[in-house]
Amino acid sequence: MESPEIRKLTLNIPKVYLYAFFQTFLIIIPVIVPFWVAKGLTLKEIFILQGIFGIALIIFDAPAGYVADYFGRKKTLVVGAFISALGFQVLWFGETFFDFVIYEVILGLGLALQSGSDVAILYNSLEKLNTQGRRVSFLGRRVTASTMGEGIASLLGGALAAYSLNWPAYANAAVAWVPMFVALTLYDPPGQNLPRGSHLQNFKDIGKALFGHSRLLTYAILNFIFYSFATYCAVWILQPYWKERGVAIAAFGYLWAANSFMVAAVSRFAHTIEDKLGSVKVVWLIAILPAIGYLGMAIAPGWWGIAFILAFPMCRGLNQVIFQDAINTRVPAEMRATTNSIGSLGMRMMFIIFGPMIGHVLDTGGTTDALTLLGVVYVAGIFFVAMPLLGQRHGFRSY
Repeated sequence: MESPEIRKLTLNIPKVYLYAFFQTFLIIIPVIVPFWVAKGLTLKEIFILQGIFGIALIIFDAPAGYVADYFGRKKTLVVGAFISALGFQVLWFGETFFDFVIYEVILGLGLALQSGSDVAILYNSLEKLNTQGRRVSFLGRRVTASTMGEGIASLLGGALAAYSLNWPAYANAAVAWVPMFVALTLYDPPGQNLPRGSHLQNFKDIGKALFGHSRLLTYAILNFIFYSFATYCAVWILQPYWKERGVAIAAFGYLWAANSFMVAAVSRFAHTIEDKLGSVKVVWLIAILPAIGYLGMAIAPGWWGIAFILAFPMCRGLNQVIFQDAINTRVPAEMRATTNSIGSLGMRMMFIIFGPMIGHVLDTGGTTDALTLLGVVYVAGIFFVAMPLLGQRHGFRSY
């Protein structure tokens, strides 16, 4: 007969998928740039807002991951989801640049507390259940649920924006409370927290595990950060790019949804793609896709340029599953939330450094200059980021 704990652990898996779905059910996102422009913000100010958001995450992310590993992932998920919901109420009522700064800081704290904790619960539950087969397939389903949430929300956001750019913000403020209620039902497996001894010793152990134990793990983390930045940065260029290409705002939701559904499909079958191509070819594919996407969008005219956007959901779907699984299967259970937070923190640091510069190029030179610049960066990244990982490729693949 199935024990109560086994039942709780088993139910955790679909609950994590449901949580991921609603955490990314962001109705405002496909039209947030036009929404802010309508409030009087410039593209440079919008990128500055994302830089502020990144600073908030840098301040909160790693400490929040440590808090989750130390006190419990469920507790931090509940608190983080509550704070994020408060942030979307500020977005709803916001009118000025300063209002949106407050929104970004609150959201940064909320997302930092949630960052990686649901993935940690998923992997810790699978370990307790002694799940047979590759855990990467479970992570793929979690990423699929997340991006399906994005896609469906995008369709709704685009439809609402056709009537008013404020309506998606109102709807998002209501739906933002759902993740908190889902998080309350999760079960945090016991016995997988950091020791309640010296914090300094815990920090030393985490640093050694992530960056002093295995070059393969270190390079996997760096690649995850670098290619997460590629797809995150593309998100903030897409909307002004569509506008330049004459796409109606009402169609933004459909395009954003198509992007999200593509991520969902790729992530769902990422492990199958790795089986077919092998881990080395998958790393090459992740590395070349951003370069193809950025340069193709910059060079190709009209809708041909828009077609190159498909490179980014393909890269994102593979990156979030292949690299994240490679990382989570190689770190101890008690430090998984911290590890996932560090990955997010690294990507945000890159955006803080380069985001305002990209926003300035967009304002002064347009999307073509910004896309060309990023394309060159990601061509260089093949040699300086991906190839060092490929040099450690033996043992990269996880089972």
